[in-house]
Amino acid sequence: MLNRAVQTIEWESGRLLDIGLDHLSFGRAHLFKALQEGSQDFTRAKEHLNQAVDGLRQAGAQEFIIRGLLARAELYRVRGEFDKAQHDLDEAMIIAERGEMGLNQADCHLGYARLYMAMGRNEDARKCLDTARELVEKMGYHRRDKDIVEIDEQL
Repeated sequence: MLNRAVQTIEWESGRLLDIGLDHLSFGRAHLFKALQEGSQDFTRAKEHLNQAVDGLRQAGAQEFIIRGLLARAELYRVRGEFDKAQHDLDEAMIIAERGEMGLNQADCHLGYARLYMAMGRNEDARKCLDTARELVEKMGYHRRDKDIVEIDEQL
């Protein structure tokens, strides 16, 4: 009986992760769609991203919680809710640093750079971009080279 209970908990945890990741995908898709259309209606993106972060927390998947927080921080940034974006980025960075997740730390620094640019704090944005660039080079995380170039050109 105890074995069944443990198995059920494992299955439930897996479903929570899958559901959270589905909400993350939907939230990001709605965010990108609204941005492409020039819409200011981010209602669906916000709903899905909030559900994603909540679900990923329930699943206990730290590396995926970071993904949810970064996506939601992006939403908050484009909506001009800079304090909320900063909060999500700070939480994502804490998790990434605690777990020694260097790739996620680079992503957080890119998120900070975009946030600071949106706030008109270009000097802070430059520092975050430089840190992200160093991490990318150190780890060979060249998947983010395009982001670095894009932010660098905007600065």
